[in-house]
Amino acid sequence: MSQQTAVEWLVKEFGLEDFKATIMFAKAKEKEQIIDSYSFGYTNGFDDAKLPIPIRVDDGEQYYNETFNK
Repeated sequence: MSQQTAVEWLVKEFGLEDFKATIMFAKAKEKEQIIDSYSFGYTNGFDDAKLPIPIRVDDGEQYYNETFNK
């Protein structure tokens, strides 16, 4: 079962479906922030453990899709 993002919750909670362009922008920005946060945490986890970082560019995107896409 996929999780609901904060933007999706806000749209549903307040009936904001009519603001399509603003919602699409907010969702794109939120997705970018989630992917960046995942990648930052992933990289720092390896740095803190003094392990070589296996470079995989799509890890953050994959995490987002598995967690939030329906």
